[in-house]
Amino acid sequence: MQKSRLKLKYVVFLIVLMLIAAGCPSAMADTAPLIKTDKENYNAGETVRVNFSNAPGNSRDWICIVAAGSADNDAGDYKYMPGGVSQGEMIFDAPPPGKYEARAYYNYSRNGYVVTARYSFSVASVAPARAVAVEEKIKPAEIPASKVAAASVPQFNVAVFHFTPLSMDATTYGITVTKTLINVPKMQSLFAIMDRKDLEFFLSANNLQQDDKIDNIIEIGARLGLNFVIAGNVEKRGSLIITDCKVVSIAKRNIAFTNKFISTGEANLVSNVVKMSDSLIEAILRSGN
Repeated sequence: MQKSRLKLKYVVFLIVLMLIAAGCPSAMADTAPLIKTDKENYNAGETVRVNFSNAPGNSRDWICIVAAGSADNDAGDYKYMPGGVSQGEMIFDAPPPGKYEARAYYNYSRNGYVVTARYSFSVASVAPARAVAVEEKIKPAEIPASKVAAASVPQFNVAVFHFTPLSMDATTYGITVTKTLINVPKMQSLFAIMDRKDLEFFLSANNLQQDDKIDNIIEIGARLGLNFVIAGNVEKRGSLIITDCKVVSIAKRNIAFTNKFISTGEANLVSNVVKMSDSLIEAILRSGN
């Protein structure tokens, strides 16, 4: 009788194992990281839309487009992923004709250059011809006045250091300030902003770190051939976010601009950073002339 019970328990145990094994593939498929472009073949000049899912939602994670066969530590054309978002779409400029791969780097702070998911696609060498009516008169391209004005402004080499969080609960705000400043359109058009990955690679290779200490900023800026470095810190006090920003002139070895402001939330923080950027840009242009 006891043997029969043991045999029955063994059979039940095997059935449970089989059910678990049968369910695992679908469960893994549901949670596996996924990255995919909206098309496998693009025409020249078309933008690339990369869809991602099952992301952990880390704001330091990123997605990039690189030439097929590139090393996993080749950042290529990259964009940071929005924090707190597990799925969505990121849009990239059209790459030159060739074969490419979209790559996702989830949990980058922990895993480094470990590719979480990848997807291959290609770009054709010739864009489809656009039909032009015989009567159509093609007007010569006109350069907007804003572009002409921008072209006359000397382009300075600028780096934005990661804003140092003064407390653990200010960590995400430091990232927000840094990314917002880098992506301000006027900053991008007037200055040659150093690529974040290039900056991090240089610092890692030379055992240096980015902070808001003047001597350290000047040393790094001089070695990189920069004209200006933007740095600062962020502090969280209750519901208030306190941001301290400074611009250091590498050639003059002094502070060209400083600003401290208080925000009441992330949306307000982003808005304040964008507003501050106008004064920051003017200070750089004045100091550089």
